[in-house]
Amino acid sequence: MEAILSEIRQQLPAALTVDAATVETVWGEPGAYVLLMDLESPVRFARKGIAATSLSGWLVYAGSARGRGGIGARLRRHFRQDKKVHWHADELTNTAARLSALAIPEGAECSIVARLTASGRFETALAGFGSSDCRCCQAHLLRPQGALIEATGSRSDERKRPRAQNY
Repeated sequence: MEAILSEIRQQLPAALTVDAATVETVWGEPGAYVLLMDLESPVRFARKGIAATSLSGWLVYAGSARGRGGIGARLRRHFRQDKKVHWHADELTNTAARLSALAIPEGAECSIVARLTASGRFETALAGFGSSDCRCCQAHLLRPQGALIEATGSRSDERKRPRAQNY
């Protein structure tokens, strides 16, 4: 996980690491965020306009948070487990074994996707995912490329995602 986060930080130097305990630090800040999640078991995903598929492994989602509460409110929601599915990403974050987040105040999700894919280290995971209102991105869900996956090493030494508190 650290190798993937390190690569994302290298591509997005303004990104701030945020977890369930620190979401208040970006409360009210408009901008964008990145979720890094590990789906140990395949998650079946099917939506109108998006090909039905099973998603698993390491995934990177770029989202925006411009409404009330900003990035902090959106990330607090993503860190909650067993939430009602509202956004595409909810199905993935509800089942992720590990979840990390980076906040980019004043950032834009399309810029995040462009920088990560331009690095050659990330590729589209599922066309149309999270980008139904976007005219420039194939998707806002990416998959790390081979070398980054190999660099994560064994999963056995990583901590499982602790159950987040419901707010």
